[in-house]
Amino acid sequence: MAKSTSEPTADLAAITLTSKIPEFWLDSPRVWFYRIEAMLAPQKLSDDSRFDIVVSKLSKEAIQQVTDLLMDPPEGKKFETLKTRLLAIYEESKNRQLQKLISEMDLGDQKPSQLLRRMRELAKEKIPDDTLRMLWQGHLPSTVRAVLAVTDSKDLDNLAIVADNVFETSRAAHVSEVNQQQPSTSKETDLIMAEIAKLTLKVEQLEKSNSRSRPQQRNWNRSRSASRTGSRARSSPRRTPESPDWLCFYHHRFRAKARKCNEPCSWKSSSEN
Repeated sequence: MAKSTSEPTADLAAITLTSKIPEFWLDSPRVWFYRIEAMLAPQKLSDDSRFDIVVSKLSKEAIQQVTDLLMDPPEGKKFETLKTRLLAIYEESKNRQLQKLISEMDLGDQKPSQLLRRMRELAKEKIPDDTLRMLWQGHLPSTVRAVLAVTDSKDLDNLAIVADNVFETSRAAHVSEVNQQQPSTSKETDLIMAEIAKLTLKVEQLEKSNSRSRPQQRNWNRSRSASRTGSRARSSPRRTPESPDWLCFYHHRFRAKARKCNEPCSWKSSSEN
């Protein structure tokens, strides 16, 4: 009777614990196992229960990598066998870890101390602190590197504190500078737009003024032309052959040197006089 009472209790504990365990971390499998083993230890669960809990937290991708263990599990040490397989598949090699430290990691939105913790996790104490410090500083902004270069301490934890302070100060200064420049930029934009509006208004006014003056100009030109024509007509009446002062072509052209003369012509009469 006691056995039947303990089994439901153990099952209930396993169900409650399962809800608290996070999904399997593909990028940090060993850390994930550290965490769940710490959670499973006080419960004193059976090997089968621990195996089932891990399987329930695997993604589709991870399950596809261990299908053979699920279909034909070993007789004993099921949990350890599954753990070994997952670590072998998803834990990065040492060379890959070093490559990630050197080329792939960047500061992004992190603090310098957060980046250092990530690099230490990947290094797993396999890289000397001096080498790790050089790699870490290579990912920091130039302003932070300049301050660390003149810092006496070589302890990574102390350098991380200094780096965080410099990083936060420089970032706050940059935000302040941007905020100060923004009103000036907006003001300059407003002034430019106001000048454009003024010029546009002037152009429209000139176009309207020219449009009104064109008909008056045309009327004035016609009136002036007619006036000049009338004036010429009054001052210089047109001559005809019947006019008493009509000259033939030759005398009109050559005057006294003309050798010919065609009638009618007033030259002959005037010369005779």
